[in-house]
Amino acid sequence: MSSSVEIPVYEYCSVCNKSGELSRCSGCKSRYYCGTACQTADWRAHKRTCAATPKWYDKHRMCKDGNEHEGRLELVTWDCPALGMGWGACLVEDSEDLKTKFETEFRGDDEKLFAYWPRGFRWTCCGTHARIAYGCDHHGTGSRPCTCDFCRVGKPLPSSIFNEKTPFRHGLTLRPGPDPRSFNPLYAIQAAVGRSIIGLEM
Repeated sequence: MSSSVEIPVYEYCSVCNKSGELSRCSGCKSRYYCGTACQTADWRAHKRTCAATPKWYDKHRMCKDGNEHEGRLELVTWDCPALGMGWGACLVEDSEDLKTKFETEFRGDDEKLFAYWPRGFRWTCCGTHARIAYGCDHHGTGSRPCTCDFCRVGKPLPSSIFNEKTPFRHGLTLRPGPDPRSFNPLYAIQAAVGRSIIGLEM
């Protein structure tokens, strides 16, 4: 179920017709709710329409390598104490200011916040933040072969990378790979040599 954007709006609840401070469906932004009970009650009827509604981030799906992100572009709203990061994937000491800017200046509009602070969002298909535009490192869960170095050489992600605690991977069930569709013998040789020269783990 899509989460509600907890921003005061003055409309009528789409379920019980109550007016006042409501929350808005973050998926389609066309349904308003007075609380979680009404949103939950409406979800069975609403989910198909919500899923079919074009999303503001569809224009950002294309990657530089020709692949596409197939997940959702999601705002980071949780803390990552290990890295000293808070709401919006910024430094903890700056997170309240960013959240206030989102709620007041941008009135809860994800697209406006993304234009201002793209690093505060992550792709749910691969757990990378939105500023990484080269490719979708899904390691086998996408409809097209993964284009990351590890999948192309036929190796899973090293545990030091796969188990890294970041706000962008939080709560996602991701695969370490490799994607069997991606293996390329020639690329494997080139990648192994190239990564060793610049000191990257392989």
